[in-house]
Amino acid sequence: MRVTDSIVYRQINTELSRKRSNLFSLQEQGTTGLKFQSIDEDPTSAERVRLLTESLEAAKHYEKNINRSRIPLEAGDSALEQSTELLKRAKELALAMSNDTVSASERAIVAGEVQSLYDTMLELANTKAGGEYVFSGFSTDTQPFLTDGTFVGDTGVKQVDVGPNSQLNVNLDGAQAFTAAGGIDIFAELDTLVTALQTNDVATVRNQLTAMDSGLNQVVEARTRAGLKLNQLDVASSVRDRIEDSVVAEKSQIIDIDPVKVFMDMQAESKSLEDALAVSQKVMSISIFG
Repeated sequence: MRVTDSIVYRQINTELSRKRSNLFSLQEQGTTGLKFQSIDEDPTSAERVRLLTESLEAAKHYEKNINRSRIPLEAGDSALEQSTELLKRAKELALAMSNDTVSASERAIVAGEVQSLYDTMLELANTKAGGEYVFSGFSTDTQPFLTDGTFVGDTGVKQVDVGPNSQLNVNLDGAQAFTAAGGIDIFAELDTLVTALQTNDVATVRNQLTAMDSGLNQVVEARTRAGLKLNQLDVASSVRDRIEDSVVAEKSQIIDIDPVKVFMDMQAESKSLEDALAVSQKVMSISIFG
């Protein structure tokens, strides 16, 4: 009889221990919001969560690259937009000063305005964003254009990671935008226009109309390239966001609890433990007094 009682007690204690453990686990899940706390509890899921966490860290890295790259591109795009307006104005002035009725003194006055356009264009070509020169290639700490319009930057291509196995060229080529590398030397042509106006050289002023058109087209093409790069960053950002959302959802499915289900399971497990305790007390009472 003692052997039988011992077996019964062990079975009862084992069952009570199991139910207490289940209830404790559910309470812990309710407190932390997580299905498991350590690798030992679910090695397979824990490993998957580790990989997903690495993917999220990579996604954050791509996001930083995209946002960081957008700053100089937007600044460059703005500089090129303003440059087109300057060249339009230079063309308007050249056209007006091509008229034979305009006096030499009037052309000399307009020469001052064109010189101002030149100076402003130079400032735009030397635009900085985030402490770096936008049109200097790799030499972002070097001012790309000297006061005479000479390009002293480089044409290196800067690429950044924007996604898994995905890179984008994110810098702007100052030489292509403003120098003969892109078609004409815009600063040299503006300087020629200034000199022609100062010396009352009407023929050269007229010839500069074509140069202003060419310069305008050149800058517009450079801005188109800038816009394309910005669009590519937008696409990369959208793809990155979708990847991140997918990873976050999968990670949540693996590790996050369903609060309603856990609450209901806790109630059921608590009731089951109470019933088991009541039964065990009856069994032990019978065993003692039976």
